[in-house]
Amino acid sequence: MKQVGWLLDATVDYRNQALTLWIKASGKTLGYVYRGFHPSVFVSREKKKGLDWSYDDILKVVRAHPKVTKTGFTQKRVSVYDQEMSRVLEVSTTPDAHREVAEDLERLPGATVFHGDIDPVHQFFIHDDIFPFGKVVFESEGNIVTAIRCIDRRGDSDYEMPDLEEIGFEVFIDARRIFPRIEDKIHHIDVYHKGLTIRIEGESEREILQEFQRTIDGIDPDVIVTRDGDATLFRYLTLRAKLNGVKLVMSRDGSPLNVKKKEAKSFWVYNQVFFRSGNQVMFKGRLHIDRMQSFYYSPTGLEGVMEGCRLAYARPQRASRMSIGTINAAVQYYNAFKMGILIPPVKKNPEFLKTINDLASIDRGGLILQPKPDIYENISECDFSSMYPTLMVTRNISPETICTVEDCPDSPENCVDVPEVPIRICQRKRGIVARSLELVLEKREAFTQLIERGYEAKKYERMQNTLKGILVSCFGYLGFKNARFGRVEAHTAVTGLARDVLLQTQDIGEDMGLELIHGIVDSVWLRSKKGPDYDTLQEFCRRVTEKTNIKMSLKGIFKWMVIPSSRLHPSIAPLNRYYGVYTNGGIKTRGIETRRRDTCLYVGDCQISMIKVFAQAHNKTEFIEKIPEAHLVCQEFIERLYQGNVDIRDLVLHNRLTRAPHEYRATSRAAIVAQQLVESGRELNAGQKVRYVLVSADSESPLRRVRALELFDDATRYDPKAYADLCFRAFENLIPHQYLDEQDLPSKKDVLAHAPKH
Repeated sequence: MKQVGWLLDATVDYRNQALTLWIKASGKTLGYVYRGFHPSVFVSREKKKGLDWSYDDILKVVRAHPKVTKTGFTQKRVSVYDQEMSRVLEVSTTPDAHREVAEDLERLPGATVFHGDIDPVHQFFIHDDIFPFGKVVFESEGNIVTAIRCIDRRGDSDYEMPDLEEIGFEVFIDARRIFPRIEDKIHHIDVYHKGLTIRIEGESEREILQEFQRTIDGIDPDVIVTRDGDATLFRYLTLRAKLNGVKLVMSRDGSPLNVKKKEAKSFWVYNQVFFRSGNQVMFKGRLHIDRMQSFYYSPTGLEGVMEGCRLAYARPQRASRMSIGTINAAVQYYNAFKMGILIPPVKKNPEFLKTINDLASIDRGGLILQPKPDIYENISECDFSSMYPTLMVTRNISPETICTVEDCPDSPENCVDVPEVPIRICQRKRGIVARSLELVLEKREAFTQLIERGYEAKKYERMQNTLKGILVSCFGYLGFKNARFGRVEAHTAVTGLARDVLLQTQDIGEDMGLELIHGIVDSVWLRSKKGPDYDTLQEFCRRVTEKTNIKMSLKGIFKWMVIPSSRLHPSIAPLNRYYGVYTNGGIKTRGIETRRRDTCLYVGDCQISMIKVFAQAHNKTEFIEKIPEAHLVCQEFIERLYQGNVDIRDLVLHNRLTRAPHEYRATSRAAIVAQQLVESGRELNAGQKVRYVLVSADSESPLRRVRALELFDDATRYDPKAYADLCFRAFENLIPHQYLDEQDLPSKKDVLAHAPKH
């Protein structure tokens, strides 16, 4: 029987030694047994002294393995650096035994095993060019799929999406403590479905669980969204169901919910510590997305998860929990499969030997043009579109295309020299990293065009943001120590070329009479003596695009733009802090309090209110005249604090823990809050966020300075002086020091002295 449907997921069926394909057709999602794919591992024989094992010896052992279905020799590139194919042994297994066979083969002397850690489902998706949420044509006999083919294309941008049934739910616990324990009973459960809330109550906990199960069965959701489902929620429900003798089923295969506690972990990503639960609760036939553990769902929604699955050929529940670097790796793995390159079990790209002088000259990062603190008029902002990823694609930057000038295997005409760096980039073969980014860049441009046309803009904005995250991270991942297709020299080549591009941009601007007042890696701010001219700026962008082969576009023209002073060194400007008003009235802010994640709502509102006062100015002179008015706005916010006329929820600050609570030695606010929470019974790990309010910031006792949000009670009061200091700082951070010094404004001490007392 031939049908058309949507492939939602695939799982390993250990009982049938096959795959289960979860396909939604005719409005119903069913699981089908599929025996048409066998994952493979590849074995390469290493020649080592004292080892005389041949391929024949390895073959005898492999063929005797009970879980091996097929063996044979094939031609593959053992390394990304190999020019020629090599003879390797391909070993196919049943999906359930893939990892077991790989581990057994790894014990053989002189054998290197490839693809042992590549999930069988992932291999199936890549091998058959099929991906989750893709439309498929399949033939079935009962519950067995005999043939399947994807009729969607990975490269499409304007594609149809399946109509999925989605629910969320929240469990309310009958607890007397601040933090409920797993022993506490369920009070009620709220299920959220299609904008409605279904409240599940009962005379006993058993009745609540049974009714919850009936609700799940009745709705039959494809997607279940939770908050902290991985870490605590489903582990709690597992215990409550067992204690009440209820079989709670979340998966569509009928298996009961059974989640046990596993060790959590914290890790560094882009100079931030992130927390990940030890459990990753993944259902069969249904998709569980935990908002607390998802890198994609919270900012991009289900559309972002779908786009991530298409790019990475990954299972939805895994894709939603993948870091952006892992998505990058998965995209590279796809291209490695298609290019016949074996994916190494560990990174094997050693760094070139360098002298101290070489390191000092090479490791310099992107170019930044240091601005001066000031109020600038008629400034134009121009940006490169995805500069680093575009450089990697157009210059063919990849680990296997990099060589040193002294040891270049190719002739100079086939190579690109990296300015001021003794590195060359070969152009004779296409690099795997460059090839992997091509599609991402093309799709992002396609999504941008769809957004500009206003066609389902919100949907495509979410998809575009997924790709933006991948492109932002690809440069860092290229230099990541564990990236299997990464290399430090490739990372260095990107920054070397980027510096040269910005210098070329500066030269073009100066030739056209434009002054660059500021530049940060891929963005420049220009000023002309005659004032901004649209045609001139468009011509500038055209020349830069033509010269650098990277698209530059005009982002906007500011009536005025402020680059404030550093608090420590007033004559120096922070490199990533500025704000301004476009000629169309739009406000842009970067790096100031209103954009910072650790700023409370009240201080952010205070600063944006002051910016709105400045936004009424049309030029620098009017801006300066507005400074006293903005100062009055700040005073009004401070007066409200002292009057007690502020909702304490608007004063909540938050920080991410950089280490485990017991590892803190200094009495920082985050450390104090973490200590309060741990003493109250909450488990905390590095990477988790803590929320708190300043209650007595100048207290001699650190524990009295702040109070965790979860510990609020009717007696909790905020410290008005502490928040007044933050409001006053938000005012000072908006204005370059030379203009503040010219103003005859009340000092912070005077403002606080005359503030009304509550």
